[in-house]
Amino acid sequence: MKSIPYLFFVLLLAGCKSKGSGEEQPKPKRATTTIEWLTGTTHDFGSYSEQDTVRHDFIYRNTGSVPFVIDSIKVSCGCTRARYNKRPLMPGKTDTIHVSYDGNGFLRGSFHKSCDIYANTDSLLQLRITGYYDGEERY
Repeated sequence: MKSIPYLFFVLLLAGCKSKGSGEEQPKPKRATTTIEWLTGTTHDFGSYSEQDTVRHDFIYRNTGSVPFVIDSIKVSCGCTRARYNKRPLMPGKTDTIHVSYDGNGFLRGSFHKSCDIYANTDSLLQLRITGYYDGEERY
């Protein structure tokens, strides 16, 4: 009678090992594309004195042969925002990533922020914004 539960346990264990043999199955490789930045990948807002939100549009074109898909954009801090089209961009078409910086509540001085773009390209894409706030400090 003791051998039946033991046999069941051994068969269960053997079934688990055959499914997960320790090697992970490779993920299917997604087709990659290339893009061309029509407005460059950096923007300097220069010096400004109002604590307003400043914005810049980064325009790009899909120069590859498959649709360009942005999975996500990670910004370097909460004062920076990036808005983008979540739909695939067909080859030859152009689109825009809208980047804004809200310096309200921050001290006078320069800022350097980045946006990391995770998409179906061979490498990580990155946008950078810089500027200098020289107005009155507000606390």
